Amino acid sequence: MHELALAQNIIELLEEQAVNHQFNQVKQVWLEIGIMACVEVPALHFGLDVAARHTIAENARFHITIAPAQGWCLSCNQPFTSQTSTLCCPVCHSGKV
Repeated sequence: MHELALAQNIIELLEEQAVNHQFNQVKQVWLEIGIMACVEVPALHFGLDVAARHTIAENARFHITIAPAQGWCLSCNQPFTSQTSTLCCPVCHSGKV
């Protein structure tokens, strides 16, 4: 479950930025995570809730979106995007991406 480690790192980054930019509360955070990261969004939300306790982000709302993967097929020379973590060219179905 790498989501908890990710959540802890996110909270640490928020705390560092709070010191650098002199703020003491985080209300909302927007995160965009690539599909290839294989992050389970509910698990990350849970991890963020746990990691944010007693921090500047304790009552923050986390908005998480998953971004598609972008690739290039070496067989047909076409760019593509994928909504799954399994990469296969949607044009020629090659795995050479």
